[in-house]
Amino acid sequence: MGRYRELVRALIYYSNSSNRGMFKKTLNPVNGIALSKPEYQILEYLCEFENENKIMADIAHDLGIIPSIVTKSTKVLVGHGFVERYRIAGNRKNIVLKPTQAGREMYIETCARDIEKLFIPFFKSLDSLTDEQLKTVEKAIYTLGADWGALSEDLLEKMDQDK
Repeated sequence: MGRYRELVRALIYYSNSSNRGMFKKTLNPVNGIALSKPEYQILEYLCEFENENKIMADIAHDLGIIPSIVTKSTKVLVGHGFVERYRIAGNRKNIVLKPTQAGREMYIETCARDIEKLFIPFFKSLDSLTDEQLKTVEKAIYTLGADWGALSEDLLEKMDQDK
């Protein structure tokens, strides 16, 4: 790995730290509702890209979450009144998700209470990068994520075949 060894170590540390509590629900002290990381990430995504009519398959792809988790998480978010589901006319499979006002409020409150505290120091550490350098880092991380995801799927398939 040469000069990239410490970068790989940092990425692995982040990935493992993030995954450690992936499905542990975090209680929102304001409304008493607990969401898992995938549930919150989907809500955040819908609020940030509200005008783009994203279907569930796009959300799964864009967030790197397997479709079954998006389906389960969506059911939870709809149950809490944070998200509404809309079917595209003539296509029962393509379901567009939209945040409700309650969903937007949950997103804004959680972001202000927790998420900003995590990301402000991270963003500050990147302030010295030019926009072009930042795009290069983004592209590299997306490339790693796509390739790592494909490798993981290939390994799972092979394990299933070996059974």
